[in-house]
Amino acid sequence: MICRILLLIILNSCLCATFVVNVTQSSYQAEENHSITLEWTFTTTPDGSWRYLFILCQLLASDKGIILYQVHDGVEVSESQDEQFSGRVQSDKDVLREGRLRLHVSRLRTEDSGLYLCDVETDDGSGSGSLQLSISVQKNIRAEPGQNVSLPCQIPSKKPDVFVKWTRPDLEPEYVFLFRDDQLDPELQNPSYQNRVDLQDRQMKDGDVSLVLENVMPNDRGTYECRVFQREANRRKRRSLTFDPIAVIVLDVAPPPENMEGRTEDGSSHQRAGLIALPVLIITVAVGLVVIKKYCSFLKK
Repeated sequence: MICRILLLIILNSCLCATFVVNVTQSSYQAEENHSITLEWTFTTTPDGSWRYLFILCQLLASDKGIILYQVHDGVEVSESQDEQFSGRVQSDKDVLREGRLRLHVSRLRTEDSGLYLCDVETDDGSGSGSLQLSISVQKNIRAEPGQNVSLPCQIPSKKPDVFVKWTRPDLEPEYVFLFRDDQLDPELQNPSYQNRVDLQDRQMKDGDVSLVLENVMPNDRGTYECRVFQREANRRKRRSLTFDPIAVIVLDVAPPPENMEGRTEDGSSHQRAGLIALPVLIITVAVGLVVIKKYCSFLKK
């Protein structure tokens, strides 16, 4: 009897060990307001039938799990979905029996960035799989030399022990601004940005980590990337809140456009037209004087 019980336990352990939850890719990147499909796969029987099925997918925030999608005993539980994802998540039910969990998330927001964990349990066993999602904001900003410009970057909320990094990948060193331990770290900063950059709000109220660049110069033209890290509990390591930049800013620095006052209908300036007309006027006057002189000489005769 005891041998039979032990045999059943061993067989059950073997079956559970074969149950695996995987992700089709470990990280995703998308832009704000776009859509994306997140996919997990899990072990299933050839006929895709279960007596019960439980699924819980969450965005792991610093203090809690934010429910993205839940299935209880084979039935979707929309009531448990967090307000953050309300009306923005759809599941592909046709492939669920194949052991594929596909979640379509629309109208992406920057606060959707983070680590997503899905726990799956069926008759065959249980397991979990995680993936990283990064939502970036890309903006084009135009400035004129001498101006001060703000490069926007936003995280969901002010987090403790945050490390902010602004970089320009085409530079060496690439660091435009480093902020950690509640102060600027100039050690690795590119010399051309020293004393010209700072956070718009060092308190990072409401997660604002925008960068202010003063006295913009033509050489400041380029692509700026914003990343945010958070110190781990042991205060020795940092983890990235997102692997990819959460903001990509393309800055164009150009001289002010020509004054539009005094332009002709075809877009050319009156100044240029005047420069062309002046020689014509001089020649006309000279010819006129010659004609008058000859006429006066004729009358004297």
